[in-house]
Amino acid sequence: MISSRCWIIYSNDPLIMTETLLRQLEVEDLSALAELEACCFNPPWSDSQLHSYIVGKRCLSVGLWQGGRLDCFALLSTVLDEAELLQLAVRPDFRGRGLAKRVLQCVHDQLRQRGIVRNMLEVRSSNAPALSLYRSLGYQQEGIRKGYYPTADGREDAILMSCNNLKESSTE
Repeated sequence: MISSRCWIIYSNDPLIMTETLLRQLEVEDLSALAELEACCFNPPWSDSQLHSYIVGKRCLSVGLWQGGRLDCFALLSTVLDEAELLQLAVRPDFRGRGLAKRVLQCVHDQLRQRGIVRNMLEVRSSNAPALSLYRSLGYQQEGIRKGYYPTADGREDAILMSCNNLKESSTE
């Protein structure tokens, strides 16, 4: 029997391994999480920061595993009936294959079970694939944070988005 912390997905997509494990991250996953974090973000979060989101009572951390390797994760914080997506990462050689969408659909299910109705996030204005993903899941732009992200050439804006209908959103 699969616990509420673990879900197995079978895929017919030849680009995705046949068995995919989607589950809440645990302390034992910290090294795999840190490795993927470093692969996807510069600078990466520290091990202690990542650990705090795995064990935090007001946090949700979900990982997608393929062939025993963590290929995608989401880290969120929650307060009352709202959540904030803090990190969403997909291993570079697996981007564009729908892993982030699967993880976010799972996250939405988990948030609904906790009575959370709104999820917020910020995303680089240049990150067209992420913006498209978020819009496809019902997120709408709520604002812009000018010059929020550092770049090699200066600064980049953050687009502030939220999904305010988690109780109604579909996971199809």
